[in-house]
Amino acid sequence: MADKRRLNLSFSMASPFQREAWKRLCAIPSGQRTDAVCRAVCRMYEQDTLLETVRQIIREELRGVELISAKEKAEQPQAGDVDDNVLGFLLALQNDGGDE
Repeated sequence: MADKRRLNLSFSMASPFQREAWKRLCAIPSGQRTDAVCRAVCRMYEQDTLLETVRQIIREELRGVELISAKEKAEQPQAGDVDDNVLGFLLALQNDGGDE
C-alpha cells in the first residue's frame, strides 16, 4: 500500500484571496488538482529561493559601489574646468612677461 498523506483545506468565500484560489482550484479537472497544488507550492518556494539569491548578489555587488547624487556631481570640478585663481595667476604671468 502506498504511503499517503491527507490535507484538508477550507476556503472562506468572504476572503477575496481565498475565493479566487477556490475558483482556480475548481477550474482544474478532478484528479489533477493534487498535482497542480504540488507544482504551485514547489514553484513558489523555488521562486522565493531564486529571488533571495538575486537580492543577495545585488547586495554584494552594491557594497563596492559609491553613488554620487546629481547635485554632488554638479558641484565636483569637471575635466577641463579651470579654477579662477589659476586663470588669474596665468593672466598675471602673461602681463608680467609682456613688460620686458
